[in-house]
Amino acid sequence: FSPVLLNSSQQTSHYNPIVIGSRGKSASSERTCEPSTRTLQPIVTGTGVLGLKYKDGVMLAADTLGSYGSLARYREVKRLSKISDTTLIGGSGDLSDFDNVVKYVREMSIYDNAHDDGCKMTPKDVHQYLGRVMYNRRNKFDPLWNEVVVAGFRDGKP
Repeated sequence: FSPVLLNSSQQTSHYNPIVIGSRGKSASSERTCEPSTRTLQPIVTGTGVLGLKYKDGVMLAADTLGSYGSLARYREVKRLSKISDTTLIGGSGDLSDFDNVVKYVREMSIYDNAHDDGCKMTPKDVHQYLGRVMYNRRNKFDPLWNEVVVAGFRDGKP
């Protein structure tokens, strides 16, 4: 038996029980009683992204339509993002998940720049990082519903 604390800010018709601990359990084993929720399927999605490598560079192209089911709902969605002077990413699939992907990569880029050691993340580094992030989320049964294209330059070569 675990004592339960009811959150007083909740409406009386909806309770949010929280386990606050019990005998024989450490404070680190505290957790909520409500079930965790996961995105079971993408809601607002974008279609494909095209990446091209040519003699002097790389190019990414994507449409700007965000679909809510079969409804063409959002017409000005950005699905391409410049991460650094040498790296671009584009994503299809769930748009909110792609926003999270961009946030993760930008946070990693800021962390990398904060070291001020002269080393910068290359497109290959960004690709490997995203592979690990997506694998980690999939193993937690909370996948990112995206396909991501990473393009850029390293040592002046596309």
